[in-house]
Amino acid sequence: MTKIKQILMGIAVATSVCVLPNHSVNAASLINFEPVDGKFPDGSLAVDNMPITDQFSSLGVTFGIDRNLDGLPDAGLFPNLEAVGSSDPVLGFYSTKGGGIDIAAPGFESRLGSFFLRGVGSLTNGEYLLISYASPTNAASAEIWDIDPHSATTFEQWEVQALGSDLSVVDSIVSPAGTTLALEASPWFWSFDRPQKDIHAIRLVYTGNTNGVGLGFDNFSPLAVEGSEPEPNASVPEPTSAIGLLIFGAVAYRLRKGN
Repeated sequence: MTKIKQILMGIAVATSVCVLPNHSVNAASLINFEPVDGKFPDGSLAVDNMPITDQFSSLGVTFGIDRNLDGLPDAGLFPNLEAVGSSDPVLGFYSTKGGGIDIAAPGFESRLGSFFLRGVGSLTNGEYLLISYASPTNAASAEIWDIDPHSATTFEQWEVQALGSDLSVVDSIVSPAGTTLALEASPWFWSFDRPQKDIHAIRLVYTGNTNGVGLGFDNFSPLAVEGSEPEPNASVPEPTSAIGLLIFGAVAYRLRKGN
């Protein structure tokens, strides 16, 4: 009877391992600022123009503004959630291709979704979005929206900086200069993928030579380059198949011992 109990216990343990989901596959969750059932991960209700700070801290990141470029969030300054469209006078970007304020160019509507992140105010230069990590990462990616030309000689441009443990710049990516309408109301995708986990913060610095520029930030993957996450292992047997194999093996073992 003791042997049967041991066999049944082994079946139960093995079955629980097969049934439990693999959470590591979802370790690099995408932050697209789209609420689920109207709420963010911390339970707060998503509202247009709300400050975004620690609503996503469960994913290991917080958001702030770093105007003095010391790598730390400035007190009392926060980026804000921006709803797509012109429901109020506050905007993230003008959109001639989309035919209105905060509207994606044709073909990019689903990518922008219903919300994105903007700066403190409307069309305010030098917002210097800062994303601080609870634990360092080696990789991240996101999008800056609407990098425009303003005249034949003036343009928008951004530098994305990865900050190390001492908050100095350890890596950086410079966006294309907005000399054409290629990125008007459209996303510019950037990414870091470093050999070691030495990114403690990410900062967006405006480097263009024109004024009246808004910030559009979306689709942030904090722990991996979007699209590079491992896929579920297709070779893992279905729970019912695993149970059947275990039961068959247990019965065969008992018959063999009986003989």
